[in-house]
Amino acid sequence: MEKKLFFLPFLLVWGTICALPNAWINEIHYDNEGTDQNEFVEVIVESPETVSLGDLALYMYNGYDGKIYCLDTVDEFTIGNREGCYQFYTWYQRGIQNDMEGMVLVYHDSLVDIIAYEGSFTGTQAPAAGQLFPDVGTFETGSSSISSSIYLSGVPGSAWEQGTATPGALNTGQELSEIMTPVELEYFYALTRDQSVLLCWQSASETENSRYCIYRNGLCITFIDGMGTSSMPNIYRFEDKKIKPEIEYTYILSDIAFDGRESFLDTLQIGVGNFSAPVKPFLLAAPYPNPFNPSTTIPVEIYVKTKIQVDIINLKGQQIQKLYHGAPETGILTIPIDMQNLPSGRYWIRCTSAKYIETAPIVLLK
Repeated sequence: MEKKLFFLPFLLVWGTICALPNAWINEIHYDNEGTDQNEFVEVIVESPETVSLGDLALYMYNGYDGKIYCLDTVDEFTIGNREGCYQFYTWYQRGIQNDMEGMVLVYHDSLVDIIAYEGSFTGTQAPAAGQLFPDVGTFETGSSSISSSIYLSGVPGSAWEQGTATPGALNTGQELSEIMTPVELEYFYALTRDQSVLLCWQSASETENSRYCIYRNGLCITFIDGMGTSSMPNIYRFEDKKIKPEIEYTYILSDIAFDGRESFLDTLQIGVGNFSAPVKPFLLAAPYPNPFNPSTTIPVEIYVKTKIQVDIINLKGQQIQKLYHGAPETGILTIPIDMQNLPSGRYWIRCTSAKYIETAPIVLLK
């Protein structure tokens, strides 16, 4: 078979952050008796409405030289069934190679999933250069049925099996359910700060959460104690001082329950510049509770000591109430809000400094 090589250029934006979608390769048909027919790769994307499918690409790799021979983006795939929050997409493609081959799902520049069949190998070409392609443990042959495939038996991490092909739908015996984690995560982001990276995250609730683990470029670098069981939002931060300029870092946040079970919560990338970029002075976090009656609180994460003013404004941008004015120390500034003398409706919290402004919506329900 003649191998064709296609390239899709990647754009690396220095200093930007990219959270990875929950997506994986779910089913493959690549070999059968006679001439190969009905070849396809199926992927599943959780909550695809939150993902730019044009930036989620499937790369096919030759196992003998570790190079790409074909690729396409998921927005070009055929849409299949939806099971809860999980959407099926099928890529029908002639020429999916037999023998030792592999494939990766990539979002922007980051690996989302990586597998191989008929043997493991190491990629030699980006975006999987130096990456080990793990063998799924089953394969098709020249005597396989035209209507067969290899597929995941459950969620990612389950065994791969061989059986009847079901492109665009659940595999035989497969069940998908939302994986419950001890932590409901509100956000996870990173900022360059002097000669360090500041990681910040907020939980909406925690259940039996022992601690968080932070991975940098694949290695666990620290543990942060969790709140056990809490129905209140909690803000965390960690400053990574062991970094170098002009390097891109990948951070993964996970939580570890009291029973030892680890759940991966979110992944982001940040490119560290020359340590001279301006630093965001604060973050206006989510008010809690919201909606409320008649009082609530809003946390402000202070990164750089500077004068700020926090106000309640109406939908016309007019100041209704001044909440805070001063120069707080770095850390968490929790501001109480009392709106018992104001009518029900939608308002905004506005936080301003000399060169920066953030807003957050609030809803008063009486």
